[in-house]
Amino acid sequence: MEILYNDTATSLWPIGILISVIILVALSRRTRNLSFLFFLSIFEAYVLLAIDKIFFPIEINGLYVDVMRNEPLMSQINLIPFYFDQYGLTPASFWGIVNNIILTMPFGFGLNFITHLRARNFVWLGLVLGFGFETTQLIISLVLRYPYRNIDINDVLLNAIGVLIGYGLFRIFALLYLEITKLFDIKHEGLSAYIYKVASQARTNFNAKSA
Repeated sequence: MEILYNDTATSLWPIGILISVIILVALSRRTRNLSFLFFLSIFEAYVLLAIDKIFFPIEINGLYVDVMRNEPLMSQINLIPFYFDQYGLTPASFWGIVNNIILTMPFGFGLNFITHLRARNFVWLGLVLGFGFETTQLIISLVLRYPYRNIDINDVLLNAIGVLIGYGLFRIFALLYLEITKLFDIKHEGLSAYIYKVASQARTNFNAKSA
């Protein structure tokens, strides 16, 4: 996470890490569940890496900025779903699709270990997440007065798909974890007990929905 001003780069990683630590400390006073705090710290690390990938680096001044300020903002905005510019689906745009999906898969998977949500919540949550990313990029572009990122409705949809795939993988993981536990009569404690609890909650939600 860097802010670039001419040839000078300012890292925001210390601020991001400090905020993450403050959140951990604050929540540790509410709960002594070390397993929860462990998964929360992993999720926080993912969030910081995702923010770095999505929003940074941000160039404030320099030759690149001067050139891009001659570009109309709307030239970098696509509001047509499944439109991949005049060149169609090129190898570069294909890997862009893959990367946008992979980006949010850990969100759909890991969120289950720090909060309890029903399956239907992940549908709208994925869309909100994608819209949040693109809207923030648009706001930053307006503040900087140049299109520093492409604003694309496809990214919103792909991020939402990534969240759903991540949740689907979590469901598969939860069912396998419970089946293996039953098959080998595994007794859980500590971290494995926490995972067992999370997996059991997922199965209960699925059974309640199917009933």
